[in-house]
Amino acid sequence: MSRKNKRRKGFGLAIIEFILALIILGAGFVGFAYFFCPLKNVEVTGTDLYTKEEITGYILDDEYSNNAMYVFIKNKLFPKGDAEFIDSFDVKLKNLNTVEIHCNEKKILGYMQNDDMKYIYFNYQGIIAEISETYVEGYMKLEGVSCQDPKVGDKLSLGDNDEVGYLMSLIKLIYKTDLMPDKIVYDENSYITLVYSDYNIVLGSQSYLEEKIDRLQYILPQIEGMKGTLHLENFSNTNTDIVFEKAAEVDE
Repeated sequence: MSRKNKRRKGFGLAIIEFILALIILGAGFVGFAYFFCPLKNVEVTGTDLYTKEEITGYILDDEYSNNAMYVFIKNKLFPKGDAEFIDSFDVKLKNLNTVEIHCNEKKILGYMQNDDMKYIYFNYQGIIAEISETYVEGYMKLEGVSCQDPKVGDKLSLGDNDEVGYLMSLIKLIYKTDLMPDKIVYDENSYITLVYSDYNIVLGSQSYLEEKIDRLQYILPQIEGMKGTLHLENFSNTNTDIVFEKAAEVDE
């Protein structure tokens, strides 16, 4: 046999040995996982929107999901991320018999209800994060406007670019000053009112917006515990008068 043929034969044997070694290692790993990694405990973190049972049932979705190692490897290779209000899931192997599922919820600032009665949830950049028939408590409501042809990932479309720009500028300012309201309400003139539990703040148009929000920080401590409406719609450089209209007391 020539040297060339010997080298080819030796190379072929090496490949066969390598493949056999991989098969043996793979079989050993599978056997180890089967006997030593039965799933005994699942921990779910990162969400208040879903129960542990709902998340567990969503991730452990086939007949082999009674094995911790299988669950971990499967979700690394084929991660799920299409659940409502959830961007992604991080599945970790805490020990041989325990899996932790961490839910990365979408960052949502507020919501509005469209003409088709679906809830449109948006983030701090005015991007639509979720469109759902499910109502979730705890988010700021946008009222008095509708969104044309909403799609997840698109910017809010309120009919007038100035309205969207005003809303985003306002949100940035009130977020910085920790003045986030329960509702932001548009009227027929596209003027905005901030609604809180005890009082409303009428901002009016976007003129002097920064000055209005800056002035609020000094006024609000003075009306703490009072009920009524604070009028800033006529505020300007030449008219700095701000009126607080107390709510009428209701006799019980």
